[in-house]
Amino acid sequence: MRLKNLLSLNNITALVKISFLIFLFLIMLFNRSFIGLYIFGFRLGELLTGVGLLFAMIFLLAPKKYLSDFYFNNLQFYSQKLIFTSFFVVTFLNEGSLLNTYTYKSSSYIWTISFLFFGVIYKFNSWVKAEDILTYFFIIPFITYVFSSGNYPNVIIDFFKVNSDKFQFLKPSDLFIGYVALNFLMKFIIRSQNRRFLYFLVTSFTLLPLLLFSSRGSFLGVVIYMCFEIIYSRRFIVNNKTRVIIYLLVSSLFFIFSTLRIDKAEELNRPTIEKLIQVATPGTITDSLTSLAQEKETVTVLFSFYWHYGRLESTDPTTNWRLDIWQDITHDMIDEGIVFKGYGYNEIFPAMLDPTAPGRLGRDGLNENVHNYFVNILARGGIFQLLLFILFHIGLIKYWKDKNQNYQILMYVVPSFVVSSLDITMEGVQYPLIYYFFLYYFLKNSTKVKVIELYG
Repeated sequence: MRLKNLLSLNNITALVKISFLIFLFLIMLFNRSFIGLYIFGFRLGELLTGVGLLFAMIFLLAPKKYLSDFYFNNLQFYSQKLIFTSFFVVTFLNEGSLLNTYTYKSSSYIWTISFLFFGVIYKFNSWVKAEDILTYFFIIPFITYVFSSGNYPNVIIDFFKVNSDKFQFLKPSDLFIGYVALNFLMKFIIRSQNRRFLYFLVTSFTLLPLLLFSSRGSFLGVVIYMCFEIIYSRRFIVNNKTRVIIYLLVSSLFFIFSTLRIDKAEELNRPTIEKLIQVATPGTITDSLTSLAQEKETVTVLFSFYWHYGRLESTDPTTNWRLDIWQDITHDMIDEGIVFKGYGYNEIFPAMLDPTAPGRLGRDGLNENVHNYFVNILARGGIFQLLLFILFHIGLIKYWKDKNQNYQILMYVVPSFVVSSLDITMEGVQYPLIYYFFLYYFLKNSTKVKVIELYG
């Protein structure tokens, strides 16, 4: 009887593991559309945020001895407790209401850090190993690339239009977090450094043209990750020059195909590989890449900043629009004396409603995000809460450093936050869920990574 109960418990645990990984797989494939599915009258994203809120309250109230799986080190543990506590302090100081649903919507960036603990389910023993399923995640960047470059299946579009609050093509930031999470995951899954480095090159060269066309921030995130990877892989590169050259040639084919596909998709009407090869002359490739680069003028934007009447500005309209918002918010907070307590969670930031700065609410009038994770935390919770978030992440990085005697986890963290400082990623659900889930997995399995890159 006891054996049957044990087997039953193992089966249930295994089912939970499999179900969650399938769930995570679907989120990474369909992102915002999947998060918007209605379940019992609530959107999936709202339910997930509610779960994050529940986890936060348990973490806040439970004694430390019961939270061993949620504990990395004292810096992470106590800063996270203080983050959850700061929500109530900020709400009280700004005369907010705990019964107002907008309070929890505008503070979602607090509750989503609880997604860090979704990885706890893999602490339980069962006949299913997470790695056995995560191995199949390697294909996700290629599927999402196809979806984002002109081949999103109509049957899936129709399904989300009927069952979700909205259908939305994959955002570049969602493509990026899938790319960076899965490339870092391959350090745990793929034992062969050769195959892992080839996967890195192929996924990078495939996505770069798409992101160059669609998003400067996500493009920059991929470039930063690539720089980290090359630095950490320097020993491997030096010791395997011939093999790396072959990998670069193979990856270049993906780069050429991707460049032509993005630039010529409409003209060629969903082209086949054969058609792309036929038009892949050197001149065509150069022209296509130049066209994509000019579309976003990424390099130009990076050097477009200048100082004007005491404000940082940019010659690029989109960049200047964001700089204008960020500086207005910080200046207003200083003028109003609310740098330490923030605006709270009661309403949209006044700077977003400024009639002298039209367009801040977006074309549909619904945008209230400042497109910067750190500015959003500062504006909502004040400088003290922003400091707590910084300490929280430093604690996680320190945990990796203490376990591995290196800072390789920065490969994952830094690009993710660069993208988040230029977009509304962390104010959503899917991006922080993917980011924090994999971060927990990486940290708890950190010693399993053999840093071949550093030691040859």
